[in-house]
Amino acid sequence: MGPARSSQKAVTPGSVKVFMLVEAGIIGFLSYWVVSEYIYNAYFQGYVDQVLLSHGTTYTAVLGLGIGLAGSAVAATLYKNLQRAKRSLEAVAAPRLRGAVEKMLSNLPGTEAHPITSLPESNSPLAQVSESPPVTAIVPVPERVEPKKDSG
Repeated sequence: MGPARSSQKAVTPGSVKVFMLVEAGIIGFLSYWVVSEYIYNAYFQGYVDQVLLSHGTTYTAVLGLGIGLAGSAVAATLYKNLQRAKRSLEAVAAPRLRGAVEKMLSNLPGTEAHPITSLPESNSPLAQVSESPPVTAIVPVPERVEPKKDSG
């Protein structure tokens, strides 16, 4: 049975929940302490400005480069998976689908089963052009009613 259909639910013990709350409280207290120390201590404020804020553009550039490279890697991986899935579907599913379509067409009343000779390539421009005869539409034109002139 897969993990999505499992009848068991994840259970977090109470002691772990308490530990997580204590840990969050400690992190909150330390964050408050560092911010208040930055506000009221001039030496610490000068240190933070020198160490962190003077290299802000470097941090921004590194972060942007990291996000760009990660996005490119994800896009390349997804494209590779798409091409592999497309090739496997063309190789495996096309004969099965062709047989199923022919069987369904042969079962329809009043139609003749026409065997499918080949599937058009999706890259060729001829695959998108249908060779149906041109359709002409007859549009009725209403008669013009001319107003009568009074001869007076």
